[in-house]
Amino acid sequence: MNPAAWPAALLLATLASCGAVSSRVRSDLPAPHTIAVLPFAGSAELAVRDSTRLLVHTRLRERGLLPVECAWVDRILSERGWLGDQAKFDPSKLPLAEVSMALGVDAVVVGRDFDESRFNLFLIRRHAFGGSLAMQNADGDAWWSAQHRASNLGGLLLASGQVITEIQAQSAHGTPIATLALVDEFVEDAIATVPVQPSVEPPPTMAELRDLRVERVANAHGERVLVEAHADARASVTFDLPPWRSVPMVAVPGHSGLFRGAHDVEAGTTGAPIVVIARDAFGREVRLEAGR
Repeated sequence: MNPAAWPAALLLATLASCGAVSSRVRSDLPAPHTIAVLPFAGSAELAVRDSTRLLVHTRLRERGLLPVECAWVDRILSERGWLGDQAKFDPSKLPLAEVSMALGVDAVVVGRDFDESRFNLFLIRRHAFGGSLAMQNADGDAWWSAQHRASNLGGLLLASGQVITEIQAQSAHGTPIATLALVDEFVEDAIATVPVQPSVEPPPTMAELRDLRVERVANAHGERVLVEAHADARASVTFDLPPWRSVPMVAVPGHSGLFRGAHDVEAGTTGAPIVVIARDAFGREVRLEAGR
């Protein structure tokens, strides 16, 4: 082959490697209603995988499904020892039946093999991002699955007069903005293959609050504010102690539904009333103010 034709040939080969979404929906399995999007696995940077996961969560909700909040999912997984180092998360090691029961959902969305690649040769470039998704029930059967790779391709003919433009494009190649554009394209294409479901109402909220108690104890730093309240055992509970917000409260072992939290402040610090917030899996909140 004429060496002058190598860039064009390589560009054509790269174009040929970019296919459409490969997806499957099993008609013999019931469509889920409530779902949980688990952390995604792969070699792509954790921040990129997290962005993809959150976008998948949003798009699935737009398809009529009811995804529980990702932060709530991570808390449940962590409390049960299923989520350690999220950067090295491996969904293949999860007992899906136990996970589905703990999360209280019909199915979990598992993301695998997410990676980002860049290819530059002469003045031909390719930036790609992709992976696989599956919506699996407690038995591990996938009602829906998809594989996809989104790509950004560029190149030029050496005598085309586009050298300046293309060099400028390559200088921006692989930036976070470019990556997020590929993430958006991947999610848009992949989730479009999920059948739209009839809208259903979320289950009754499990968020409740009662028996709020606040105590201030002197310590070497001033005083420690101790907050205790009862809530649904599966809720995420925090308290606001202005100007501090969302101070975490943790479940007390052996006392179902009892949560405690603490925060150190200067002695004599006063401010707005302390407010405890219980948040359920779908983001609905119940608030209880100290003294009420």
